[in-house]
Amino acid sequence: MLPIPILDDQRFEEIAAEARSMIPRLAPDWTDFNHHDPGITFLELFAFLKESQQYHLDQIGPRNLQKYLKLLGMARQHRTPARVGAVVSGGRGILPAGTRLMAEEIPFETLRAEDLSRGRLTGGFTWDGQRRGDFSAGAEAAAGKVRLEVFGREPGPGAAWYLCFDGPWSQSVPLRLHLWMKQDWPVRRNGAEEGVTPLTRLRWEALGRAGWQRASVLEDETCGLLFSGDVALALPGDPCPAREAAEEDRALLGDGFWLRVCLEGGEYDVPPVVVGLSDELVPAVQRETMAACVRLSGEERAALDGSLLARTGEYALFQRGEDGFWYAGETRRETGPEGASFSLPEGGEKLLLTWRRDFPRRLGEGDGFPNQRYQLAQRGQIYESFQLLAAEPDGSGAWSLWERVEDFDASSPEDRHYILDEEAGTVAFGDCVHGLAPEGEILIAAQAVTLGPGGNVKAGRIQAVHPEDLALLGLSGTDLRVWNPDDGAGGRERESLEEGFGRCRRLLRRTDRAVTYEDYERLVRQTPGLMISNCKAVPVTRLPRQDGSLEENCVTIVVEPWSLRQERTLSTAYRENILRYLEGRRMLGTKVALLAPAYVGITVYAEILSQPHYVDARERIQAAVADFFREGWEFGAPVRYSALYGIIDTLDCVQGIESLTIDAQGKGITRGTNGDVILPYNALAVLKNASYQVRPAE
Repeated sequence: MLPIPILDDQRFEEIAAEARSMIPRLAPDWTDFNHHDPGITFLELFAFLKESQQYHLDQIGPRNLQKYLKLLGMARQHRTPARVGAVVSGGRGILPAGTRLMAEEIPFETLRAEDLSRGRLTGGFTWDGQRRGDFSAGAEAAAGKVRLEVFGREPGPGAAWYLCFDGPWSQSVPLRLHLWMKQDWPVRRNGAEEGVTPLTRLRWEALGRAGWQRASVLEDETCGLLFSGDVALALPGDPCPAREAAEEDRALLGDGFWLRVCLEGGEYDVPPVVVGLSDELVPAVQRETMAACVRLSGEERAALDGSLLARTGEYALFQRGEDGFWYAGETRRETGPEGASFSLPEGGEKLLLTWRRDFPRRLGEGDGFPNQRYQLAQRGQIYESFQLLAAEPDGSGAWSLWERVEDFDASSPEDRHYILDEEAGTVAFGDCVHGLAPEGEILIAAQAVTLGPGGNVKAGRIQAVHPEDLALLGLSGTDLRVWNPDDGAGGRERESLEEGFGRCRRLLRRTDRAVTYEDYERLVRQTPGLMISNCKAVPVTRLPRQDGSLEENCVTIVVEPWSLRQERTLSTAYRENILRYLEGRRMLGTKVALLAPAYVGITVYAEILSQPHYVDARERIQAAVADFFREGWEFGAPVRYSALYGIIDTLDCVQGIESLTIDAQGKGITRGTNGDVILPYNALAVLKNASYQVRPAE
């Protein structure tokens, strides 16, 4: 790291004394150095100014730190609203997106529409091909009080999970199931990201009059039942109760409307276990949307918006002219079950603006002078959700869409830029040199506010729908039941400069490229969507070709996935995910090869003298030896005779060992002179059999 220079390194007395010492050399005729001399007075004045300048030059303020962070390619993260899932049941009709659910005085807006009239999940059963396990849905299932091995303990093709509904599903809104999956395995599963190859192939089907019909998966946040999240399905349009289906389905299912998911192929590392499920969970975010702006292409002749704001708020349309400015246009709104439909004129791009009826959309009147600043009525702006329109000063009816920027450093005098300070709740414009100043009416085109960390509410705090929204929708609040099974999470204030620099340091220390063997091992362990128990990069000197030469541009990695099986194999999906993740991170010209672990079966035979009065000596010895082999074993690590001898001999119940034999079965193993079993570089030791002859000492 470069050293930080100290610029404020002299005090007033030192500066003045240094200047006086220069007088005899520069002005020999000047002999009066007392304070009454006018020259000394000026010398001390400039010494004071020099000390003040040095002090300010040595200071680093918030504006400097902001620039330094920008030079590092970083920006402070903005205020983020909290998210939560709320169960909404009862009532009739459509609950549109943007409906406010209340945790006392804290509003949460729903992110999608919910059809309250459709059939609800009542239960179902699991089927692994041999055994059936029934379950019931409801409040306990939504609260995470179930445990369903949906495809059995050892999932295989033909296993299925059946879900029963008390009525047909909605034709206007996709069916969404929220699943809480078991995640507390001994080895943590890495988080998923876009492009992860699912471990298995699943087929969702719905029972219709023509039999089981395939459903379209619109979204799968669970990545094939690996993670907690939503599964969104577009279901066939002819559902029928099981009593009207084929005879074989009637005998298996009974009454109700049925959905199932079948395991077609692939291999799970651990069996998927559902610990909670709900078809009534609606995702919500802690915010209040005052205005929204949707940009539409010129080819669109109609716009469909299912939000509550679009259904009930005020609206306006702006159309882009050939000169690049926006002009007021005409539109008509029609409201239906799927939302509000707006007619659009022919021509260029359009802006569809919607406002809450009580929202003061006019920010102010620009006067054309530099450094204009306006105070917003609400605090806690969501940075990405704010947009401004400003009228052009020529009176032609033209409007311009202004761009939000972090600062005016790169702004020219013609750039229509502004700065939003979400903490202070202000909007600032340029000084006419860096950024244009508006001259005309300023309109808020989009705005939403949030409490940030104030939205991280506890489970059960959300209990009602906002009365104003109930009145707008014509719903009865007494019929609706609203509650959140999980805590709200993710809400935070804007990142401070100290936090920004801390995040920058962490990113600089993070390894995202594979150069050394350790880099490859670290990246394999963090491959998204996988559970990696063990991995080891094999030195190239251990893998010579048949002619004795070395393939120096190939990195070979032995990978052991985690699973409930004792001997774990590397499935095709695991290989694809690891190689895809390493592809963009390996060095150019380097090849990557993956090896599955080889397991060497170990047999232990021992004759042991136990201490008197220990009736459970055999069980203690068995447990100690099993733990010795169960602990994380490094690839190629030898089974040392002395280590196993010490494990048994140090037990309280053991007086002495008369004999100890270690036998091994597998390819490439060798024996040490002291009885050690030397394993190949890609092998792990597994305790296959153990026999103990235990007799009490006299």
